[in-house]
Amino acid sequence: MNGAVDLYVRVCHGDSLVMTGLVALIGQEPGFHVQAENGPDEGIVKVIVADHACALSLLASAPAPALDQPGAAGGFRVPRVIVVMRRDNEGELMQAIASGVHGCVRQEASPAELMEAIRHVARGGSLYLCKRTKMLFRHGSPGAGFTAREEDVLRFLVKGDCNKGIARKLDISANTVKAHVSRICEKLHVGSRVQVAVKATQRGLVRV
Repeated sequence: MNGAVDLYVRVCHGDSLVMTGLVALIGQEPGFHVQAENGPDEGIVKVIVADHACALSLLASAPAPALDQPGAAGGFRVPRVIVVMRRDNEGELMQAIASGVHGCVRQEASPAELMEAIRHVARGGSLYLCKRTKMLFRHGSPGAGFTAREEDVLRFLVKGDCNKGIARKLDISANTVKAHVSRICEKLHVGSRVQVAVKATQRGLVRV
C-alpha cells in the first residue's frame, strides 16, 4: 500500500450505473475501501460521495453539531459529504454549499480530482471545489449576493409577473419592487427584465 492510510468511502447515487462506476473508480485507489449505498459496513466511513439529492438528504438528517467534530480515532463522527454535480447549475451549487457539503465536483471531473477531493475532506480540509465548479464563481460569489427579498422578487420575475403582481404577492409597494428589480439587474450585469429572466434561468439561480 506504500504507506497509504486506509480510508473508507461510501457512494450514494440515484443513478445505479453512475454509482457502479464511481465504486469501481474509487476502489482502484490504493488505500481506499469503497462500498455502495446499501452495502455492508466494513469500517468507519469517513467520506460519502453522493449526487445532489442524496447529499442534501444526508446532510439534512445528520446531527449538525457533530458534522465536523473529531472522533476518538482521529476521524469524524459523521462522514463528510462530497456532492457530484451533473451540470453547471449555480443554484444547485448554492444549495449544496448552504446545506453544508464538504466538497463539490463535476461528474466529468478527472479521477485525480475526485481522489484529491476525497483525501482533502477526509483530512478535515475546507470546502473543496473542482476546477470546473470553481468557474461558477467567475462572476463573483454564487447567487450574485442577492438578499432574501431580492430572491423573492427574482422568483416571481422569472415567472413573468409584473411589478404590481409581485407587489401584491409579497405585500410590498410597486416602487419597492421596482427598486429590487433595478438592483437585481445591476448584480447580474443586464439591462432588462427579460435578460434577468434568461440569465437567472441559465445560471440556475431560481427554483420556480
